[in-house]
Amino acid sequence: MQSKATKSITTPSRSVPFLTRIFRRSRMFFWQYRAAAKTGRTLTKHMSSGNMPLMDLWKGDARLGQPLATGIAPLVMLDEDWHDFQWLRDMREYGGQHARTHARRYLLEWLSRHSQWDQTIWNTARLSSRIKSLVLTWSWFGQSASESQQMQFLTSLVMQSNCLVQDLPRISSADSRIDAISALLLDHAFRQSDADITSLVKALFLAIDQVVLPDGCHASRRPDRHMICLKILHEIRYALGVIQQLKHHQKDAAKNSSHAQTGAHLIRLDAVINLMGAVGRMWRLGDHGLIAMRQGLNALQPQTDHVLDKSGPSGKICQHADHGGYIRLASGRSVAVLNTGPMREHLNQQISAGGEIDAAANALEFSFQKQRILISSGHHHELSLTHPNLAELMQGTSAHSTLSVDMINSSQIDNGKLDRRQACVTMAEVGPASGGLLGVASHDGYLPLFGLVHERKVFLTTGGHALKGQDILRYTGEPSNIPSEAILRFHLHPRINASKTNNNTILLKLPGSMAAWKFVSKNGAASLEDSITAINGKPQRCQQIVITVALTSIREHMEIDVSWGFMKQHKATP
Repeated sequence: MQSKATKSITTPSRSVPFLTRIFRRSRMFFWQYRAAAKTGRTLTKHMSSGNMPLMDLWKGDARLGQPLATGIAPLVMLDEDWHDFQWLRDMREYGGQHARTHARRYLLEWLSRHSQWDQTIWNTARLSSRIKSLVLTWSWFGQSASESQQMQFLTSLVMQSNCLVQDLPRISSADSRIDAISALLLDHAFRQSDADITSLVKALFLAIDQVVLPDGCHASRRPDRHMICLKILHEIRYALGVIQQLKHHQKDAAKNSSHAQTGAHLIRLDAVINLMGAVGRMWRLGDHGLIAMRQGLNALQPQTDHVLDKSGPSGKICQHADHGGYIRLASGRSVAVLNTGPMREHLNQQISAGGEIDAAANALEFSFQKQRILISSGHHHELSLTHPNLAELMQGTSAHSTLSVDMINSSQIDNGKLDRRQACVTMAEVGPASGGLLGVASHDGYLPLFGLVHERKVFLTTGGHALKGQDILRYTGEPSNIPSEAILRFHLHPRINASKTNNNTILLKLPGSMAAWKFVSKNGAASLEDSITAINGKPQRCQQIVITVALTSIREHMEIDVSWGFMKQHKATP
């Protein structure tokens, strides 16, 4: 598992108080190492007495581990991510005794340089990552280390864990609290601590209620954040399972009662994991990657596959996340995912969970077999660093396969506005219909400006050989501006070559020997234009189908609709 994919998604917004910072930089705080050293010596003896270390749930990236295994001081040591200790997994994945020896040397060097508290290096996100990395990779680098090395590693572990316990109440982000709690519970399981975890578990489920909607979707509605949260919940589930086993072997009645409580916590946690797993599988297209909308491409596919494989029955796939705002249609080897937009009652929860304003209501992504056909902008976190202006455009309505009015975003994505206009779902349904599956959704993003509601109907035929749709703009009668035109866009994957064959008919040539698809439309002239998307954070040219419809008479007719369809063509016989 690549280190960039496992990086914590949030950092605490509340800093350590001034007096606490002064104390932690003083010798008095450093003297606590003496007490921690005693614990380290005890733990060292305990480890050598046959205590079984924890099993790591995740894999590293051998390609990243190979240069570290050479023993030459790597430049990555100057990078901020070095302090997360994720590279331990990468070196373990590369393997070999030399890699193990150099990993210990890197750790000892880190301890000598950074044992003194620093607000940046010792923030809760990095503390959580380091604790989990030390605990879960111990059997590889620590179990065979010398007793003196073990004592140094374990002493630092105890000190960092104590610091994280003190900082836990200061963490305002619910995602960060879940991450910190996972580190502390794994540390309890690793050290076989008798400490009461009741307060930790209580804080855990309070945080889960803040970031997980009733249907199992992460409150941010972002697939990348959803997958990281789900991964962390698996770590917590593993830690609680180990703790339950430890308490099961203890004869004390109070410990047996605690064992039963832990079992109840596991049942509740499993229910959340199963729901989140079903939603995660809902975002998968034919290539098993997640949708590009809402920064879905930030989630790397190897990590996604591993996490979802552990998240409940593989056949359980959510068809309609009504709280999260997504609809999935799948038949044969075709998959379509529709973003219906958020529910208005969840808007504040979405923003507090790290989800940006969504200007992609009623956006559609579609794949056939392993080839994506309709795509979205592909907004990626690396794009914000390399092409910040383009990254902002990629969040707009025009960068998605949906409808926009007068080139205005369906939601106001200007971060400087306190009272922003947000397109919210007003109706969403999905289910079987004659000859296939039908999804219907409408949003109110253009209601304040033009008095319009946008409704999209999407129909996938049985067998997945045709995707048909209808976009409807309805005037509600409310006083507003008069719109000029609606633009309907269908962005095509860069590997698809489209050409216009005759009026309102466009041929889509898929790569290789895959059958071609044909696009047709009614009540609007279709044209082909250049477009741009981002894959793996890099801009790429592509094409888009564009339909422009005049809206100057919409108040007279009250509604205007455009029908369209993608049909799979039969392969020509030789």
